[in-house]
Amino acid sequence: MWTTDTLEWIDIELTSFCNIKCKGCFRVQSDYADQILNKTYLDINTIRDKFQKEMFPNIKIINFCGSVDEPCSHPQFFEIIKHFADWNCHINIATNGSLRTVKWWTELAGILPSSHKVVWGIDGSDELSEVYREGSNFKKVEQNYRAFIAAGGKANWQFISFEHNEHQLEEAREKAKQEGFKEFKTIISHRKDTGGVKHTKLEVAESSCISCKYANQKRIFVNHMGNVIPCCHLNAKMLEYPVSGKNKDKFEDILQQQDYMTDINLANVSVEQAINGKVWTDIQNSWTSDNKIPRCEQVCKENKRDKFLKEKL
Repeated sequence: MWTTDTLEWIDIELTSFCNIKCKGCFRVQSDYADQILNKTYLDINTIRDKFQKEMFPNIKIINFCGSVDEPCSHPQFFEIIKHFADWNCHINIATNGSLRTVKWWTELAGILPSSHKVVWGIDGSDELSEVYREGSNFKKVEQNYRAFIAAGGKANWQFISFEHNEHQLEEAREKAKQEGFKEFKTIISHRKDTGGVKHTKLEVAESSCISCKYANQKRIFVNHMGNVIPCCHLNAKMLEYPVSGKNKDKFEDILQQQDYMTDINLANVSVEQAINGKVWTDIQNSWTSDNKIPRCEQVCKENKRDKFLKEKL
């Protein structure tokens, strides 16, 4: 299902650090976040060793978008961008935009390859965006994206729709257009309400069939510890497993049965060896078994997906 020869998309979670606390994020929702996060990052030497252009002949997208991190917090971020700049692929960066300085964002625009985009998570047309993205600073976000765009950077605006902000959707779209964003994306979610904010609901049809989105996209996920797994949605369980001391579901059972750090961690294996290892095999076999991984069922049941509405500006 996955091979490094056919792989087209790699998600890389660079760090366990973030400057804000989104209400639906693992760092807010998990009882173990303080034991796990804000401790480490994926080192540039590991990236240079394990991610070489010739290893991934069909790669199309390198996506710096983790499940717990702000990629721009990585102290070696510019070096990492430069490493991938000559891969002849698209570089995607997801950010909350309220970290770093105007000077930093101007410099980033200058080192990114021509095929790139920075996706700015802004859930409102003003400070209302700070309701979900707790700790962010809308005024600083404005300063940063304006500097990035003025320096030639290609920016997309991403708006997660909630009950508290949906009235600003049109205003935010118009603001994005006026500010020079290339695309406006609205996320309408099937996810549960969290942290006092309520999602705009998406009606979905239930199904017992798991159709892995990442497999269909020829895509994988690498977390900040260097663990290679099929997708970002399994990352929270993997991060919690060493400290929770509990075997709660099929995925944790797989991790317990295997020496998973040896099987999937880049300190011990290549990306190709991880994909062909026992942990990945057991994950895929679970999809057609009677004992499925709950997170896989939750995220990748057919017809049960977040809805992404993209509009060119």
